Amino acid sequence: MDNIAQLLYLYGIGYEYHKYTGDHVVFDHQTRLQALQECGVDVSNLDEINTLNFELDIAKWLTPVEAISLLCKEMPTITIRVDAGLQINELTVSIPALGYCCVCDPNKQVVIGDYRYQDTRYVQLEVPINAIEVGYHSAEVMLNGARFETELWVTPRQCYDPIEQHKKLLGLSIQLYSLKPAGSKLSSDFYELKQLVKASAAEGIDYILLNPLHLLFVDEPEKASPYSPNDRRLLHPFYISIELLCEQFGLDVSVFTDYLDSSKANLNATYLDMTHCMEIKLNALRFAWQLLCEQTGAWRADFTRFCQAKQQELKAFEDDDFAKFLQWLAFEQLTQCQSLALNAGMAVGLINDLAVGCADGSSEYNSNKNLYAERARVGAPPDPWAELGQNWGLPALNPVKLKAQRFAFFKQLIQANITGVGALRIDHVMGLRRLWWCFYQDQQQTGCYVYYPFEYLLAILKIESVKHQVMIIGEDLGVVPIEIKEAMSESHIYSNILFYFEKDYHGQFLAPTHYKHNALLMVANHDVPPFFGWWSHDDLRLKREYQLLSEPQLTKADEERTSEREKLCHWLSRYGEVSVSLASEARDVYQALINVLAKSPAKMLTIQFDDLDEQKLPVNIPGTDQEYPNWRRQLNQTSAEIIASSRSLIRDAITSRKE
Repeated sequence: MDNIAQLLYLYGIGYEYHKYTGDHVVFDHQTRLQALQECGVDVSNLDEINTLNFELDIAKWLTPVEAISLLCKEMPTITIRVDAGLQINELTVSIPALGYCCVCDPNKQVVIGDYRYQDTRYVQLEVPINAIEVGYHSAEVMLNGARFETELWVTPRQCYDPIEQHKKLLGLSIQLYSLKPAGSKLSSDFYELKQLVKASAAEGIDYILLNPLHLLFVDEPEKASPYSPNDRRLLHPFYISIELLCEQFGLDVSVFTDYLDSSKANLNATYLDMTHCMEIKLNALRFAWQLLCEQTGAWRADFTRFCQAKQQELKAFEDDDFAKFLQWLAFEQLTQCQSLALNAGMAVGLINDLAVGCADGSSEYNSNKNLYAERARVGAPPDPWAELGQNWGLPALNPVKLKAQRFAFFKQLIQANITGVGALRIDHVMGLRRLWWCFYQDQQQTGCYVYYPFEYLLAILKIESVKHQVMIIGEDLGVVPIEIKEAMSESHIYSNILFYFEKDYHGQFLAPTHYKHNALLMVANHDVPPFFGWWSHDDLRLKREYQLLSEPQLTKADEERTSEREKLCHWLSRYGEVSVSLASEARDVYQALINVLAKSPAKMLTIQFDDLDEQKLPVNIPGTDQEYPNWRRQLNQTSAEIIASSRSLIRDAITSRKE
């Protein structure tokens, strides 16, 4: 292996992949070099290349332990690297903070690898040690009188999994901003979430899957996509409830009448005016902040502790106590909603959603710029929906910089997103292993896969999951590397199944008995039209209205959709208990579909609130930005009305889940 080839490997720059068609693709050498340059490497500087190769490969063999040592909790062993000729007389591992000390037996060492450098052979040894609790521990290793330091990551074999072996759950999926408030309130927040938790728990619902609640751009409310956030470690103040704030601090809610009572012109709007909604909410919150600053109370100590614990995350708000207060309040209210869910009998409660990246120019990006590649952006390789590939415009993290920082940023990210919830869904979970980088070469966009330190990122997920008793769900739609599939299965990271995409090699919908057991099953998600729109082809006509389809394309899409509906009717006649046809009402077809899916082996069946509302308009049309008002559409009915009208469907599904 020549020097540049070695460095490409050490930086995780992909060499090849298989397209969705099954074709084997080898990346162009210049494309791979460009990816390396995006990591800040001067590929023309041989001295720099040699230095980096030494630091990333050879150096770790010249010291007994690395900065991080991964251990399996169930069978703990420590890995050391030594000169093959060294006689080990003493090997001790201690963790002062735990009062832990283990004197290792050198006779039980096992050679698991070797390396030759400058005529010296080094060996990698695995040595058993005594049990240690799950977590990250600063440790000292004494080897033949010499002292070395490492951080022991004691990792459980599996993530936390609260679902009993044969129990199957039923949940709801919502976009929180899309809930329709009762009365004359302008937009929904944690108050409406709390009301939905109460109502759905009373019907036997086990969990509610949320959209990402990440901090968006408060000063630019029209940047409304929860999947292109300002900072994934923080929450969006849009969701803070004035009602819950008044309850917490004993304020008179009537003084906020101007906020809670919106003008008739804004009521019952199909799409939210995000700028107006954000302005009203911030005015109310500033008024509340002024009132509270005039008071003293025990909350100030809690607020101070929060700020101290999140110094890194709040760095962008260094001199802005109001912005910090909003973050504390948002996390407090989210945690209240989760506590209510568990106390009301939900098995899991709230499920948070972690976006794959942050927006370009965001607070998250600017405060961690040294961790990102220079100009590379995250996207997706060519597929049937985008033959030229997709550029999502999300800055790409540099895998080498992540590891050099001991993954402190990734820990922050996971810890922030498991706070106040019972489970975490990770969007595009394959990104833990590899991401498609987009960049420009000779003024043309190109790209390749870049691989990440999966073993370490997975360890963090498992440690945080078990420590905080939060289950993990990975959105694994599309082409999934085999190592990701195996790791998810072994680690009890639940898969995410969409009914529309579960097909056999002949393009027919898959038999429900073939669904994965450890999976969250949905008919569709935020990137796919609601069922009622899908059945009526309204989503296709909407695309034509917004000039996303030409007339010939619409005709072809209509024909393909009719074929899909025929396949669904055939599937329901085979696995369901009622007969449906292309002429059937969407409501009847949907109920038949849920009845079949409820009997499937998937442990988590999730019903979209959009479908219970019989909604036809999507919240998002992939591939659009300004063309369609994405992430603004409200539901037609309040949560109470939707639950009341869907009571029979929900109860039948719960009964089927228990069979």
